[in-house]
Amino acid sequence: MKRSIVGIIFVVLCCIALVGTGYAVTYVGHDYQLTSPGLTWLQAEAEAVAAGGHLVTINSEAEEDWLLANFNTRFWIGFTDQAVEGTFAWISGEAITYTNWNSGEPNNAGGGEDYTEMTNLSNWNDLPSTSVIPGIIEKVIGGGPGPIPTPEPTTMLLLGLGLMGLAGVRRKIQK
Repeated sequence: MKRSIVGIIFVVLCCIALVGTGYAVTYVGHDYQLTSPGLTWLQAEAEAVAAGGHLVTINSEAEEDWLLANFNTRFWIGFTDQAVEGTFAWISGEAITYTNWNSGEPNNAGGGEDYTEMTNLSNWNDLPSTSVIPGIIEKVIGGGPGPIPTPEPTTMLLLGLGLMGLAGVRRKIQK
């Protein structure tokens, strides 16, 4: 009995480990996911493109409220004036239908603030290219291939231990 419980626990742990921490949540036909932590805007956008999307485009207050509720942290969004100073555009090419700048923003303080973060108070601020925070990847569901997730070594170890535990339980039951 004790071995079967241990086997079940290992199987559950394996399933949890296979899912991983890079979960995506869905809102109105799009998947949203945090990038790796501590990235510049350019690095976060590169990671988003590699995953088959872009940094998030916020089209409404409702979408912004949903993002804040699901990702309660500050993060990069896909709004930038890197092409023309003072003319912000979505990196995805979508039309601008909503903005929520913090009072006095964008201000290009010190020059070179070409990239936008959404603060954890749900307002926007422009930052320089050297700032590092996570971004939010937005991907249209079915909108293209992302990278195939590769299990981490710990995941494989847990999976192996779980399978060994199950084999042990099976042998004990057969005896």
